[in-house]
Amino acid sequence: MNDISADVTFHDSMGFEVAVIRLNQEMEVMSSAMKNGGDHRTDTFVIIEVPKLYDHEEPLQDMDAVLADLSLPEQAVGFMTAAEIRTVLTVVDSQYEGPLCKSIVTAGVSNRVRAGDIITDMPERLRKSVERAKTRKRGMGTINIIAISSAPLSAEAKMNAAIVVTEAKTAGMQSLGHPETGTTSDAVAIVSPPGGERLQYCGTGTSVGIAMARATREAVAISLKSREDFPEPYSFIKALEDFDVTPAQLWDSALELYIPNPEWDTEELRTMFRSSLDHYGKDINVNSLVMAAVLLEQWGAQDKIYGLGQGEFARDPVHLIADEMLGMQLAQYIAGTRGLFEFNRFDRHKPGVIGRMGPFIDDILCGLVGGIMSSIYTKKFEEE
Repeated sequence: MNDISADVTFHDSMGFEVAVIRLNQEMEVMSSAMKNGGDHRTDTFVIIEVPKLYDHEEPLQDMDAVLADLSLPEQAVGFMTAAEIRTVLTVVDSQYEGPLCKSIVTAGVSNRVRAGDIITDMPERLRKSVERAKTRKRGMGTINIIAISSAPLSAEAKMNAAIVVTEAKTAGMQSLGHPETGTTSDAVAIVSPPGGERLQYCGTGTSVGIAMARATREAVAISLKSREDFPEPYSFIKALEDFDVTPAQLWDSALELYIPNPEWDTEELRTMFRSSLDHYGKDINVNSLVMAAVLLEQWGAQDKIYGLGQGEFARDPVHLIADEMLGMQLAQYIAGTRGLFEFNRFDRHKPGVIGRMGPFIDDILCGLVGGIMSSIYTKKFEEE
């Protein structure tokens, strides 16, 4: 097998931090790189670190200026990233019953996304990234991958390898808890020696595919860890938004079963309800119970709960009682025995948005709303 040693050096050029990767020989490259992408040959790769809010109508002008300043060959393949290259650039070798593979990665996931979804909070992500950069925490980024095989690859195998590397990138993200598949600006290069007997396949079942996937998966995870790019925990209130459940709708549901007390002001009750919801949004135990229901709801919708047949979950079978157990525990945690009585009342009627939810979500909402309302009633009676 061919040697695939790579020399990595860092430079300051034209106001940018630059990583230069030089191979020991000219290689064939199939890539989505911004500079010399597509089918190409080179022994030099360049990764330029751009500012967090980089915006240039002709970024290739900056790329070409850096190449000229560092006296690098015009045929160099070039990438850009806002991740901190001196921190995140990671090189991992792997071999499995065949060719040696190497993966060179720079990773950052501020613009992470699940393929096909639309990022709706990009201004907020940009704001957080700039703030993190000010405190020397990590800012914006992307995932650049240079995956090298020591064995020559056919065109078909290179396409195979691009799939393998992309899947491995996602696996690396998921190993840290990121549910997304990548970022909006990822780039990949598949590199192999020219000539010789070419491998025709490079899928996840081949020795070269396994080695390339392992190197990439590990390199992506290490790169993200190095910049502390972990998923940000969020409260159950945000998680419920995925089911189109808002605090206002929860209050409307509570109001449907409220028996008016002429001595109590409804607006004050609403304020107390929202204040309680915000309070429990910071409670580790309430978050744990609600998030358990959220995950079980998702598993059930995918028919992944062992013991339930295909499509059975959607019919809310009578022998499924774990959903009510979660709701009851939540109501009891919030309001004690009184909360259990209120849970049963909400569970019988399932008012408002609760009635449109699936088995786990409707019962956990009964426990949440019933428990909060019960605690509010107790406080009001105690005031009297």
